[in-house]
Amino acid sequence: MKKKNKIEVQTDSEKGIKLTVKPEFKLDEEAMEIDILREIGSIGAGSAATALSELTQQKISIDVLDLHIVPPIQAPDLLGLNDMPTTVVYERLPGDASCDILLVFQMDEMRKLLSIMMQTCFGSVEVDEAVETTAVEELGNIVLGAFLSAISNFTGLVLVPVPPKHVTDMFDAILDGFLAKLCLQRKDAVLFKTRFKCGEKIAQGMLIVFLSEKLQNLLVQKGKEWMNG
Repeated sequence: MKKKNKIEVQTDSEKGIKLTVKPEFKLDEEAMEIDILREIGSIGAGSAATALSELTQQKISIDVLDLHIVPPIQAPDLLGLNDMPTTVVYERLPGDASCDILLVFQMDEMRKLLSIMMQTCFGSVEVDEAVETTAVEELGNIVLGAFLSAISNFTGLVLVPVPPKHVTDMFDAILDGFLAKLCLQRKDAVLFKTRFKCGEKIAQGMLIVFLSEKLQNLLVQKGKEWMNG
């Protein structure tokens, strides 16, 4: 019987990212890509949680609850965001090995998370719109930057993203406009369902990643190299 395996990515303070092969799971390129993305997502979440904890001086954890790879058109249904008001922070990584990332919060969930940041960083949850915009973009910068850093460490690419931006609207309209504006021709979207937790406060968020074919292939290639070597 053919031996089955699972890919697992781990971090080490001195050696960086390490990929190991675990038995008892089927191994193919699709499964390997999913496992690599899941672990990279977990690594990015851990780094972002550390940065947010330092910023707010409170213990904040970020957990990756689930991962799906689906056509972009299925994202609103799968995430339960059809015709829902949302805030989206997005960042684009230009170049051949491009990557587009959206950090998505339903409005009530965003307010929960912002209340933690506002109270700690500004001494009150009652702040003006400009300060709230700054807080949203800083949150996105930390989370999206941590995810891109995890990809960079694994692939060896030097990633130079553009500054993040954010928009608030119905999720369907945001996604349609984003795809049309950037002329994305991605077959699939990678969806990470995440949970932010600070004490008894919990907020749900989503990370949507559009990988270029080149970056997608590079992730699989690096996975094979780690396995063979």
